[in-house]
Amino acid sequence: MSYDINLILDRLCAAFPAVLDRRAPKPLKIGLGEDLLAQAGVHPALLDLTRTQIRRALKVYTGAPAYRKAVAAGGPRYDLNGQPAGEITPDQQAFAKTPRRKPAPAAPDAAEPATPPKSSSAKPYLKLTLKRRISSDHSE
Repeated sequence: MSYDINLILDRLCAAFPAVLDRRAPKPLKIGLGEDLLAQAGVHPALLDLTRTQIRRALKVYTGAPAYRKAVAAGGPRYDLNGQPAGEITPDQQAFAKTPRRKPAPAAPDAAEPATPPKSSSAKPYLKLTLKRRISSDHSE
């Protein structure tokens, strides 16, 4: 099933404006995802969302640069009602300040080893592929 995480995030922000705001995010309480999942079958905005959709939307929200900046600034964390629920630790602040890793590019062919196996007596070799051009006219 295909779905747009941004649409789900917009719904969550509309349903919980006291805590979820994409332009001025507040640090979320540790475990807020479980609170949201507990309301998945009850809250009107969450009725047709799966647990996976909610988790993925929160992952996108908490991975956004604006959210990471809010956590890096320190201060309180907030629950679904916008009430303070814990503090950001110095370790969490430091983690939020670290640059995000970019995903590694996918290997072109995982079945083929990148380097040949080395043995003590084997010399390095260059693997070549020969291609032959075939013209449409087969006359010689």
